[in-house]
Amino acid sequence: MVRIAPLDPNRFTSAIPYYVNGRPRYSERLVVRLAREAKLDARSRVLDLGCGPGSLTLPLARHCGTMIGVDVDTDMIATARQASGIAGMDVDWRVGTSFDLPADLAPLDLVTIARAFHWMDREATLQRLDELIGPGGAVALVNTELHDAGVRWHGAFEELRKGHGRFDEFYHWRKSDGWEEHVSVLLRSAFSNVERISVFELRTTPIEEVVARALSFSANSPSALGEQGRIAYEEAVRETMLSISPAGTFPEIVESIAIIARRPGA
Repeated sequence: MVRIAPLDPNRFTSAIPYYVNGRPRYSERLVVRLAREAKLDARSRVLDLGCGPGSLTLPLARHCGTMIGVDVDTDMIATARQASGIAGMDVDWRVGTSFDLPADLAPLDLVTIARAFHWMDREATLQRLDELIGPGGAVALVNTELHDAGVRWHGAFEELRKGHGRFDEFYHWRKSDGWEEHVSVLLRSAFSNVERISVFELRTTPIEEVVARALSFSANSPSALGEQGRIAYEEAVRETMLSISPAGTFPEIVESIAIIARRPGA
């Protein structure tokens, strides 16, 4: 049985500043490798679907001719547009969803989906992208995975997040045995030539960034928790994290990942 997340354009709106300041950035080395693997140049058209505040869109825009960012949240797009203006970068920002991708996006050379594929009807999205992506083009699912480096703190962080989060039915379904992994969905699609590349970086994350990260998830956002819930959650995160590292600095290994999917023979 296929279940799809309820469409909520404001799911992340209250979390935007925390998302910008707290989510681990994608490695520039990964972006360079992805651009090279996709053979991007000044003629390339790239779509970042579910672009959020432009965390991947802006770094990738330096490697192509036309960069398009699409997100359902108008405030996310406004935040991304402001960031591109400050950086002096030309990006075609659009409010939209994976359910209504227009024909004028074609022909695309690369479509990236960063931390967002699980919110989509994955099979239907890949079918539509097959119509929009030109010969030799690719889909890339981009994410970060976090690993402890000396100080073990990610486990305590996750326990706090799960203990305070307001998780809906779809979240529990996604974490169940019934959920099909992204790679499996890709292997059943037109883009069944799948490979994974990743880059590891050792970083030190300050306490304020850890707190922002804690509030950047939809189930842990200020709107999900309410004012009193947010205050209690933030206090718990600070207290627990500082008990682990009183200096307020948290080493971690950030693995930036791209799962690249092409049509067979491409």
